[in-house]
Amino acid sequence: MPFRIIISALLVLFLWSCAGDREDPDYTTIIQGVITVDSQLDRSGDFSGIQILSTIVNRDGITDTLFVAVTDTSGSFSGTARFSESDFYPLIISRNQNVFGILNVIFSKNDTLSVQAVLPNVSGTVEISSREHDVLEIYERVDRGFNRVVNFINAGAISSADSIQAEIEKWSDIYWELYEEYPGSYAGRVAGEMAVSILRDWNDAQMLERAEEFRNRSGSLSNETRGVLIEYVAESEGLDAALDYLIMLRNESTGELNRIEIDVQMIELLYDSSRIVEADQLLNRFTNEFGDNPVAMDWAENTRFDLEFLAPGNPFPPISFRVINGDYVTTSDLTGNPLLIEITRLDNLLYQQQYDRTVAIYQLYKNFGLEVVTIPLAANELMINAFFSERNMQWKIAEPGSFDPETILNALNLTRVPTRFLIDRDGNIVRRYIGNEYDDIVRGLQQITNQ
Repeated sequence: MPFRIIISALLVLFLWSCAGDREDPDYTTIIQGVITVDSQLDRSGDFSGIQILSTIVNRDGITDTLFVAVTDTSGSFSGTARFSESDFYPLIISRNQNVFGILNVIFSKNDTLSVQAVLPNVSGTVEISSREHDVLEIYERVDRGFNRVVNFINAGAISSADSIQAEIEKWSDIYWELYEEYPGSYAGRVAGEMAVSILRDWNDAQMLERAEEFRNRSGSLSNETRGVLIEYVAESEGLDAALDYLIMLRNESTGELNRIEIDVQMIELLYDSSRIVEADQLLNRFTNEFGDNPVAMDWAENTRFDLEFLAPGNPFPPISFRVINGDYVTTSDLTGNPLLIEITRLDNLLYQQQYDRTVAIYQLYKNFGLEVVTIPLAANELMINAFFSERNMQWKIAEPGSFDPETILNALNLTRVPTRFLIDRDGNIVRRYIGNEYDDIVRGLQQITNQ
């Protein structure tokens, strides 16, 4: 049984902007409070002119002001924030065009948010109170407790699978109780989704049961929870069942963003499964329906490029470079063996965390002819030497300056690093792995090495 759950729960404190329906622009929160200045810096007692501002950039790239207020001489302020969805929003505290702090606060429908702080040390003196933040504090206490258990499991303090499952189920119950007590709150909804997602691979039946109840009571699922469920359905019932599940969720959705996200998941699922014609057909529908959404169209343009040139089964674009302590080679020269090409920055934390995994994969699959090539972006000789001062250089590393990074970025449509391409013996793309998708690479290697 894979220990998929052993991750930090902080990574699953969902960006609720991925789950909500932004159709209602009339949500309001009253924001009030007192902001003063440290008496060691200002003895005048006049605390006027301190600005409290919240803005967001909308999908058209235009800045929308959700809230703005200015303190009076006592430091008091009040006003009403108008927004379209309960979520975290930035609250910028400034005076005389100097920013002293940016607070992440929850705006929630019909809530009252109180803020007190002392300049210049806003982060060290701030006190925030609201119905939502009070629930969030409860959630954070629960989350810290769960993370301690996760750390114990990772350290091997709880080793029995039965014991781990019992712990996971217990904490799912705790999160679920929080959701049931505060179902309409931001943190309550996050707790409900945590109760669902952490059950994956430990109690899938209860995961599905709670996901269904959550949908019936609270509406749409977040992108992350939906992804967990789709992964389960695809593995247990097949790709078509996963697509049918997404179609059902889409038909239930009323918000544009939700429909966009579900379509993206369907297109990527088809793309990763080499069902390119269907992915292209769905992408055409996507561009017709969401053509007035610039963010959606940017994604569609990148995906269209991927479908045309970088889809599984397509030849990998030839890239030339000099190998450190070696000759100039082109990736097409390496056909005949399975090939893993990774494009990254050596100072990328995720790449460094994944490096030992790459070493283990290489040590195992080099017996089946696997070649690995690393193309380091924004690197120089000093950085190369520093990186490998504590690591062995076990495979081909492209020499900085021997290739054009811009050409590679354009040819491979790169937007994030690390990005890896697995290529079969004939030089055709098996799959692209972006970031943490690398965890799935063993399945691809087994496919092309018949293991």
